[in-house]
Amino acid sequence: MFRSHWFFMAALFVGANASLSVRADEPNTNVAQEFSFTGDISAVAYPDADSAHALRPQFHFTSRKNWLNDPNGMVHDGVQYHLFFQHNPKGTQWGNMTWGHATSPDMLRWTQHNHAFLPYQVDGNSGTIFSGTAVVDHHNSLGKQVGDTKTLVAFYTFATKPKFYQAMAYSTDRGATWTYWNDGRAVVDNQGFDPEERDPKVFWHEASQQWVMVLWVARDPGRVRFLTSTNLIDWKASSDLMRDWAFECMDVVFLPVDGDPSNIKCVVYDASFDYEIGTFDGRGFLSESGPLVAGGGNFYAAQTFNSSPDGRSVQIGWMRGGPNVAELYDLPFNQQMSFPCELTLRTTDKGVRLFVWPIKEIESLAAKIHRRAPQTFADGVNWLGDIGPLDLVDVRVDFDPSDAKKVVFEFPGVTATYHVAKNALTHTGVNEAGLPEEMTTLTDLEPRHGSVRLRFLIDRLSIETYAFDGEQFRAHYYSPKGGSGKQSILAIGGTVKVQELVVTELKSAW
Repeated sequence: MFRSHWFFMAALFVGANASLSVRADEPNTNVAQEFSFTGDISAVAYPDADSAHALRPQFHFTSRKNWLNDPNGMVHDGVQYHLFFQHNPKGTQWGNMTWGHATSPDMLRWTQHNHAFLPYQVDGNSGTIFSGTAVVDHHNSLGKQVGDTKTLVAFYTFATKPKFYQAMAYSTDRGATWTYWNDGRAVVDNQGFDPEERDPKVFWHEASQQWVMVLWVARDPGRVRFLTSTNLIDWKASSDLMRDWAFECMDVVFLPVDGDPSNIKCVVYDASFDYEIGTFDGRGFLSESGPLVAGGGNFYAAQTFNSSPDGRSVQIGWMRGGPNVAELYDLPFNQQMSFPCELTLRTTDKGVRLFVWPIKEIESLAAKIHRRAPQTFADGVNWLGDIGPLDLVDVRVDFDPSDAKKVVFEFPGVTATYHVAKNALTHTGVNEAGLPEEMTTLTDLEPRHGSVRLRFLIDRLSIETYAFDGEQFRAHYYSPKGGSGKQSILAIGGTVKVQELVVTELKSAW
């Protein structure tokens, strides 16, 4: 393998301690076409950055510095979880797309590493690193395994002109260094539908004994292409899924219905978390229901971890939009990830639906738990009257609104209000200018068997809301300057019967 020249170039560019290798599988003897990095971007990921800012989210992932967006390459390598992410190493706005990199033993406590993939040029074409996926090559399909350590293989979109294409890199040391396959050239050429085809999702399909790539390739009408391979290099188109709702960052998961391993369904969803449920035969997807919508608010471009050690499908999304917190609050970063959630399929009276629920590992962050016995609260009585000041909280409540007009959940930073007549929840959100604004959180919250079940995760800048055990889910930002400073849960205009109230004070994951 030819490596010395490329490795020397990388060392000059990013420094001797960089976690980036620029080895090429197929040496290119034409000097004019050689691989080189562009953009004067260092791979070193802020060793002197301070994570202890008072407004930094404490149990949501943020980059130590600068901008992030889509989660990428989420995979468990047999020892730890990897989270790569769209990243601008040079500022707190979108640009210079690079793959940032972090690892965790539990999807909560993350260690950020040097950037994995930087913008480059090859064959005279410059580009940046857009979204993609990573897999563990358990079968050594690529033929690059060293010893007993399984190869990690990443697929990403090389965003170049005139047309994007899909490229590949691999690591034989669990993500410490990476080799760009064929100097970062296309492993899947542009398919000819859109110059910006992007965001490959790759997974192993056991039943057909092959690798599958799901790729968004066109809009208006939406087209999603399935490709297959046995060696991760040679890809063949197998089918197209034509869907108006489909747009970028596709994901595919296989889930048992109601936990029944004999009834596995395939779920296909896009960046907006529109989804369909059906079957996949190794070549194409056959829909049985949908499209449906599972999430919303500031939630976008979510992906699930490949090779989860316990078989769960755990998802993290980018919380896009909201204010520029770097400018408004003098923070070193901008944007955050959502809290990791497990996806399940459950039968409801409307059919099989996707449920989204915080991972059980959140219990490891519990500092103190307050429980209320079932009781009826009169108008204006504070359910939290004897609980000390709260900051980071996980609140679960099951209540019958009875004859009340509202139920108000008031925390120092954010207030959520259940409107009985509208069967809807609102909250004090924040617009892009950073100003507090009343926003609709969830609708269609009619009591079921006399009960409304809600859950809130409240961090320094965000509130995530789950209804009826995760059948509905929304993620939103709020303004740290927009709260009332009060702490209460109140029935307004009547009494409320509370079946369950659990308030868990959380500690920082940092």
